[in-house]
Amino acid sequence: MKRNKAVLIFGAGILLVFGLFTLFPDIFAPYALKEMDRAWLPCSSAHLLGTNDMGYDILTELIFASRTTLLIGLAAALISLAVGSALGLLAGYLAGWKSGLMDAVIQIFLMIPMLPMAIVIAAFCGKNMFNIILIISLLGWCGTARTVRTRTMQLKQTPFVEMLVILGISKRQIMFRHILPNLREVVLSRYIMSVARCMMLEATLSFLGMGDPTEVTWGRMINLAYKRGGFTKGAYNWLVMPGVCIALIIIAFYCINHYLEAKTSEVSGAQSYLE
Repeated sequence: MKRNKAVLIFGAGILLVFGLFTLFPDIFAPYALKEMDRAWLPCSSAHLLGTNDMGYDILTELIFASRTTLLIGLAAALISLAVGSALGLLAGYLAGWKSGLMDAVIQIFLMIPMLPMAIVIAAFCGKNMFNIILIISLLGWCGTARTVRTRTMQLKQTPFVEMLVILGISKRQIMFRHILPNLREVVLSRYIMSVARCMMLEATLSFLGMGDPTEVTWGRMINLAYKRGGFTKGAYNWLVMPGVCIALIIIAFYCINHYLEAKTSEVSGAQSYLE
């Protein structure tokens, strides 16, 4: 238990730092986002991570990029969670052709390669933040739907739900008032990991040049560093640090999710022992 709490504190600490960067970038950034100095300055006390080819402070860009990257991840994961939870709940509780149709839709989306499809849709729809959020969310709901469907089918077979059916309670009331509240652990776990996956996909799209060119994100920083000679100039601070930030925040979400899963397992085990 102490180990799980240490993992939670570690993850929450990382997430707190990036959350502060997201909420108050002007306070933590040493310079304004578009404030220019000499290009390709090395790491120093004036510029802790140096400057890029335009003379912008790299640390400042990292701090401001955390806001956009985290916003895209949170928003896209929330939309995909809502869609996946609704479809998974319906597919798991309804019977007959309705359940079969929804299950078929889920399986079809699961077979679609997410990254290639996202690249095609982004190229077709246009490169702006709203489209990126919509693309990521509408391609990322199927995993949540499958998990919620499985859990709903388990709850549907419990004596409590069977008794509600016998009493004549409507399907809508059973689904949304009795089954849905019992899905909160599953839904929360899926949301936490969905944020990490959405951020990874956004970073990948931005690195490939499919992100919003008007917004600073960690993926776009890597893309610009690669295209503008960061590798040949030896500016590894420009290339590596956005990737480090992506890795750290994904580890943070994983640590929090690990703690929640361990906590849920302990509660389930205690309930089984009492029964």
